[in-house]
Amino acid sequence: MVQIRRTLITLSSLGALGALGATAAYDWWSIQAAEAVNERIVAQRPLAESPVAEEAFAAGLVLAQKGKVGQALAQYNRVENDEAASGTLRRAARFNSGNLYLRDAIEAADSGDMAAATPQFELAKAAYRVVLRGDPIHMSARYNLERALRRAPELEPEQDTEVEQPPPAERSVTTMQVETQGLP
Repeated sequence: MVQIRRTLITLSSLGALGALGATAAYDWWSIQAAEAVNERIVAQRPLAESPVAEEAFAAGLVLAQKGKVGQALAQYNRVENDEAASGTLRRAARFNSGNLYLRDAIEAADSGDMAAATPQFELAKAAYRVVLRGDPIHMSARYNLERALRRAPELEPEQDTEVEQPPPAERSVTTMQVETQGLP
């Protein structure tokens, strides 16, 4: 009986030790993967198709620096829609998207192409407003929204000041007698 008990304790100890070893191996592998991601980000060679939101954000930064605005916006959009990404990173991606839209809008407006600039200004303003809903004291978003509003003010819907009045109704005096029913 004592021998069986010792065997069970030994086997359960070996099982627990194996589980701890497997957990340690998984943690080591996760740390190695994270370090590889960090090294690619620092070297400014992030993978665009990476499942890690931080690396996708860094890829967006690199693409924006190279002038590939469409691809950068796609990376930022991936980060914004990634549920695993932190709220701060998602807001930063939205802010950077707004900056790209604003930059394109200003370039188009300065070249005289207001037809191309107007939608870009509107996209930039929308992006900054989303950032400000999540972080109302984000000063850079406030400043850039103000810049966009100064360059492309919000248009008030045109209202007709002269509203056509309906013709006056006819007034008539009735000769019908009204009887009160049950009132004293």
